[in-house]
Amino acid sequence: MLIAHPNSEDEMSVIKAFFNALNIKFEIAEESPYNSKFVEKIKKIQKSTNRTEVNPEDLWGSIGLQ
Repeated sequence: MLIAHPNSEDEMSVIKAFFNALNIKFEIAEESPYNSKFVEKIKKIQKSTNRTEVNPEDLWGSIGLQ
């Protein structure tokens, strides 16, 4: 068994082509391992403009406390 986590459609295409070239049978799972409510919440937060992004190299400066 092999589980791959491609980051893009291009990577997925390469993996499919590789498996096909070697006659390796594979299937693509359409089901996400993440709770759909959690995913929607994260997507909503990403679109929000009412948030503060923090630079891990400068935590205090990122929130204006330096």
